[in-house]
This record gives sequence, structure tokens and C-alpha cells, in this order.
Amino acid sequence: MVFGLFAPVVVRLMLAAPPAFLATLGGLAMLKVLQSSFVAAFGGRVTLAALVTFVVTVSGVTAFNIGAPFWGLVAGVATAWLLERDDLARDRAGEPVEAR
Repeated sequence: MVFGLFAPVVVRLMLAAPPAFLATLGGLAMLKVLQSSFVAAFGGRVTLAALVTFVVTVSGVTAFNIGAPFWGLVAGVATAWLLERDDLARDRAGEPVEAR
């Protein structure tokens, strides 16, 4: 109830704040999510493919009117298939990551 009472004041303050400040607050709020995503992506096998996927997606490349998220996935799968076949075979075999 207290939050509901002060919500109009907070909304007015946020609307009066500069857009750069709001973008900074949003970015700071997402840091923990980004950190846990990186730990999950780069904590096991096929880490080069995860990195290539991230870099291509962030680059914003567009080809044939298809956006960067699609090309990031294509590049990541191609990298895993071409350069990390051993890791993919270990994953298919069910070998634990620590046995690497």
C-alpha cells in the first residue's frame, strides 16, 4: 500500500529524468542477468561458438533483410560444427564437463 501511495510521485520523477539516466538505470539493473548468462554460456563446452553467437548478434549485421539474431545463431552453429566437433561429440556421448 505504501508503494501504491508513492507510485505517482516516482512516476513523475522518472518522467522528468533525462533519457540517458533512465538508460543507465536499466543497464545497471541488467548487469546481474548478463553476468549469469555469461557464466552459463562460457562455463562448459562449445564456448567459442557461444562467443561467436554473442559477437555476431551484438554487431547488428543485417543480410537479405534478416536481422542479427538469426545470423548470430547461424554463425554459432557453424562455428560449433566446424571447430568444436570434439566438444559436440562429448556432449552427445553424455560425458561430464569435468572429464575434459
